[in-house]
Amino acid sequence: QAVEVHRAALGELPIRLRFLIEGEEEAGSQNLGRLLAQEPGLVDGTGALKEGGGVDAAGRPQVLLGNKGIFYCELRARTMSRDAHSGGATHLPNAAWRLVAALRTILADDGRVLVEGFYDRVRRPTEEERAYVRGLPFEAETTKRVYAIERFAFGRGLIGGYTGPGSKTVIPSEATAKIDFRLVPDQDPEEVARLLRAHLDRHGFADIDLRASEGEHPYRGPMDDPLVRAACAAAEEAFGKRPTVVPTSGGTAPMWLVSHTHRLANVTLGAAHHDSRAHAPDEHILLENYWKALRAMTRLYSLYATQA
Repeated sequence: QAVEVHRAALGELPIRLRFLIEGEEEAGSQNLGRLLAQEPGLVDGTGALKEGGGVDAAGRPQVLLGNKGIFYCELRARTMSRDAHSGGATHLPNAAWRLVAALRTILADDGRVLVEGFYDRVRRPTEEERAYVRGLPFEAETTKRVYAIERFAFGRGLIGGYTGPGSKTVIPSEATAKIDFRLVPDQDPEEVARLLRAHLDRHGFADIDLRASEGEHPYRGPMDDPLVRAACAAAEEAFGKRPTVVPTSGGTAPMWLVSHTHRLANVTLGAAHHDSRAHAPDEHILLENYWKALRAMTRLYSLYATQA
């Protein structure tokens, strides 16, 4: 729509655009790499404007320069051939508790991952990067209010045994847990899978089945780039507030596949807000933010043409 607005109001675009659209982002973009291997010219360019982004609770636009990677897996424990009456709990093995015991070895109470080697490849931030991140606003109280929490915690999903209404006294023979590890530069999802398998084996959980279902590399573009400067200027014009530049967003997108070959700068000019309820049934944006983001994106083209 921004392209249409620019052409209608200002004339032809001063830069060349390529739209790269794929429909598997929420499933790990599992076929995008294959496509780009066949058509490597699709990633030629000088920068990437990716979906996402928005404004914080103070109305400041956020320009995101990268995203975390992900390793998503399912752990499965099976202790018996079938479920049993819980009267046998004195001597029959419970799959749910077996899986809980395995999970307790993976994550400390403070959220630190205990898998040996997990942090070895993490790119160490420079002192300048540390200082910059310390200066970024963190809306702790707003976040607690939106999610109705008193403190920040770390969790995972687990299912095993009877989960319907009422009571059913049963010892589950099988239990599963789904976990996603968000990765930062330069972690590798395939290596994390190997490390997790070795960790479980080392701690006496070779019987726990590990099924990897999704993996993407993290990506962070450069901060000092003409595209970043143009996006910040466009966002400030449209939203009326100086934007916050966030080096890495909390979510995952296939930007490593798109950007790492040419080390492309990444930016966002989105319309989300602090309570957009991403991934919830009532996920939404505000029309006010939509129109501002549209103006910012329309303005970006000419600003980037002069910056570049």
